[in-house]
Amino acid sequence: MSPFAVREGRHGGAPAQASDDVADKNESLTEASSLREAAAAVESPSERESGSTETSNDENRLSQGSLNFPELHWIGQHHGTYIVAQADDGLYLIDQHAAHERINYEYYLHKFGNPVAASQGLIVPLTLEFTAGEATQLRECIGLFADAGVEIEPFGSQTFLVRAYPEWFPAGEEQSLLEEMADLLIEERKSINITKLREKAAIMCSCKASIKANDRLSREEGDALLARLSRCEQPYTCPHGRPIIVHLSTYQLEKMFKRVMS
Repeated sequence: MSPFAVREGRHGGAPAQASDDVADKNESLTEASSLREAAAAVESPSERESGSTETSNDENRLSQGSLNFPELHWIGQHHGTYIVAQADDGLYLIDQHAAHERINYEYYLHKFGNPVAASQGLIVPLTLEFTAGEATQLRECIGLFADAGVEIEPFGSQTFLVRAYPEWFPAGEEQSLLEEMADLLIEERKSINITKLREKAAIMCSCKASIKANDRLSREEGDALLARLSRCEQPYTCPHGRPIIVHLSTYQLEKMFKRVMS
């Protein structure tokens, strides 16, 4: 199975009518002929600025998320975890999971901006169980679920029924995602708001939908992932703040091999 295919969730009970239209949220990256379309899957919320001033400190440039993203060319993959690529200014190592997380995060954050429009009703509701105390706390902020496109209602003293959720939730992960969203609302009910919930939920979705370490990629899949990353608004860090890219300049490589002495 392609590492870009949708993964099955850890929890059972996914509704039979959950959308099969996965292509909209996680386009297939396995066909070389569709690389251009895959690269356009994640649109930046704003137009890119041009003419960014270069800095001699590559590490600083990367950490600031420069909009001058390099034109990367696939070389290979290291340990099924890091993409090895090159550009005119040297060698690049890309954490494939962190890169895919960034791509998916920007996609899901955009989707959560208007989740109700894509909400789908369920023939058989999903059931969420809580302790009596948790259920009481969840009722206090249950309206935020509706703002995130989730139709949920109390059913008895400790049970909640989910009757609808956005169709673009990661397939097979709906139950666990809803449970994590509920846990977040319970834990942070006094400080949570819809903006924070959407951001946290987008991070949860991106992690569940992304390729992992030790997932082998073909050249076409790697090239498509790099192309999509280049379209991101912040392509240098994942949603958790970890770096996506490590850069070794041509000068650094030459110095390491003592081709230059200064």
